[in-house]
Amino acid sequence: MGRAECRKKREVAAEVIFYLLVFASIACFAAVQTFGDPPDEINRFKVVNYICSHGRLPHGADPEIILDGYGASYAFQPILTYILQGFLLRFLKLFTSDSYVLLLAARMVNAVFGVLMAYYVRETAKEAWKNPYLQWVFTIMTVFLPQNIFIHSYVNTDSMAMLSVAVIFHALLRAQRTGYGKKECIQLAAGIILCAMSYYNAYGIIVAAMLLFVSEYIHMPKGKRLWVEWKPLLQNGIFISVIVLAGIGWWFIRNMVLYDGDLFAIDARRECAILTATEEFNPLTRFTYRNSGTPLKDMLFGTGYLTLLRDSFIAMFGPMQIPTHGLIYLYYKRFWIAACTAAILPVQLLWKNAGMTEAGERKKEEGKKKTMFYCGMALFCAITIGLSIYYSYTWEYQPQGRYILPVLMPLMYLVTLGVEKLWNLLDWGGRRFAAVSGGKERKKPVARPAEWCQKLLCLGIMAYVLSAFAYSLFVRFLPYYR
Repeated sequence: MGRAECRKKREVAAEVIFYLLVFASIACFAAVQTFGDPPDEINRFKVVNYICSHGRLPHGADPEIILDGYGASYAFQPILTYILQGFLLRFLKLFTSDSYVLLLAARMVNAVFGVLMAYYVRETAKEAWKNPYLQWVFTIMTVFLPQNIFIHSYVNTDSMAMLSVAVIFHALLRAQRTGYGKKECIQLAAGIILCAMSYYNAYGIIVAAMLLFVSEYIHMPKGKRLWVEWKPLLQNGIFISVIVLAGIGWWFIRNMVLYDGDLFAIDARRECAILTATEEFNPLTRFTYRNSGTPLKDMLFGTGYLTLLRDSFIAMFGPMQIPTHGLIYLYYKRFWIAACTAAILPVQLLWKNAGMTEAGERKKEEGKKKTMFYCGMALFCAITIGLSIYYSYTWEYQPQGRYILPVLMPLMYLVTLGVEKLWNLLDWGGRRFAAVSGGKERKKPVARPAEWCQKLLCLGIMAYVLSAFAYSLFVRFLPYYR
């Protein structure tokens, strides 16, 4: 058996273990937590239960699914996840009426989304980096952030949104290398459908995807006029649009029919809440920071909003009452700041000026694609975070990390770019050490201590992430329910 074949078998075995571990971790959360403890699960399950009981989709204002106190319901928003769960439970009720089994089955739909997301994260890692250590750093950091595992363990639409971001992110990254062939177009369309049918907060990735797709066919050569490849732009654009409209058109047409032309049912939901909510939560009388005349900066910096948002992005379980250890939040924050700083600083100038060039000097066109990709992801993150802040300021104060969790992949991509720069810096240091100690460049230019430091850097990061997750699950989460 050749060395390459052995390496391939080890990689496949590692990935199988990884996916099993992901599913087991999600299932552990799903099997233990009490019904209704996760954020708004009781109100979300009303829609699932309605579909299960009646075999049809509910009107958003149906009294059976109205939220107690808050008015309106989750049926005004895209509910593809609830549709899948509702009809699954309707089928399972032919064999059992055990409420725990039915609840766990509904949660397992989200668990499947979590494993599928892990698959696309792993594929993204392979697309972005050739170095297996950097691939696994990105994969582990993204998938085993405690809050990411938790989000896939209960009834919600956030889980499908996270999957959709992973699908779109991978399609966009792959298209930088291959262009938009049929495979990339179909995957991009599938990701957009999943996103559009999951959660409005994640819609920023659709905007970013559209801009990146169009930019692929716009060229601005230096000293020449701008020109556009109209034929492939229109062919692929129409192909993607047809698939997307076939997947989501029925839902938005339904909205327009049911809610007097309200495409996204946002106004219909607000009007329903005005009629059905209690005074405390009624949109006309409820307290909001905007209604009170409080400046936005006071809400952000004077209420602990940013701290709670950050902490619940990392790990905050149950009804926002089960935190992890304080040092985990602290070290995550410090590591992310350090890595992101390394990613955006022109550290590569150090080894370029020292005679070391980056592997595969990028062509100008590739550099343009990279720049556009980074700008698109920055726009996506800005839209997602902006929507969360706007919601808390104008509708209900809820600094919950799950509202901005869709930005996890772009954030971890940036963090891993920072780790890659540190890896290259160690590589440069090893080369310099080898050159000085040997008097000339050796056949193997990196000194062994530098190799150890590079591998220890990545292994240390992965060990920290997995340890933080294990502590959060076994020391903080599980004892809460014993």
